[in-house]
Amino acid sequence: MKSPSQNFEKPIRKKSTARKIFKIVGFGFLVLILGLGTAEYVYRNEKETPLYKIQQYLTYSKEDWANYENNKRVLASSPAESSITDIASPAPESPIDTLMWENSIKNKDYIPDEVLAEIKRYKARDFSKLILAENKPTSEEAQNAIISHYKNELSQLLDEYKAHIQIGTAYNAPLQSGDELVRVTAMVSAFNKERGNLGNIQMPLDVIYDFVQYKSEPNVWYVSDFSQNILYDYKLNKDPW
Repeated sequence: MKSPSQNFEKPIRKKSTARKIFKIVGFGFLVLILGLGTAEYVYRNEKETPLYKIQQYLTYSKEDWANYENNKRVLASSPAESSITDIASPAPESPIDTLMWENSIKNKDYIPDEVLAEIKRYKARDFSKLILAENKPTSEEAQNAIISHYKNELSQLLDEYKAHIQIGTAYNAPLQSGDELVRVTAMVSAFNKERGNLGNIQMPLDVIYDFVQYKSEPNVWYVSDFSQNILYDYKLNKDPW
């Protein structure tokens, strides 16, 4: 016949083993958290921190990785400082989505005076001389030009949102110097699979640019401030997020 101590020996051993496993797992989890926290602190000024890389591997699709690798290649091949000089002449005004305000105007809702004035100026613009551009950058070329201009600041933004740039209708723009071969003005927007049209997400990405080719590099597009008034691109900006 087994003694009472023998009857409780197995449960006690099982509890003791479970406690040890729990302590080991808990200690390992604590070390992992501390390690990631330390790594985040050490690399806090870097774009790709350990937690950021984990997020990439967990959420990136094949297309997202391809876009990410392309952005890295563009950054690696672009000069440290942008060679584009912003246009010094008074800048034209950005295109305006007047349809967005139509219902508010019809319902006589409150609209800030500056918005009403901006809409009035937009409707008074002369678009009759605009000529559709036959030679314009593809969406990939437009994205590469914008990344080359803004460097990591823009690349990080696109990577964070798993987004790519699409270019809309382009119009021929007057050349700004004898070195230029082609200059066009077009709206751009960022897109991703989950949300569709993200618009310009946030600065530094803008909604409109000039894209320029130079005689010295006829196969490369560069980006500059937009130089002319163009129509709001409703086709590009359909169903904004």
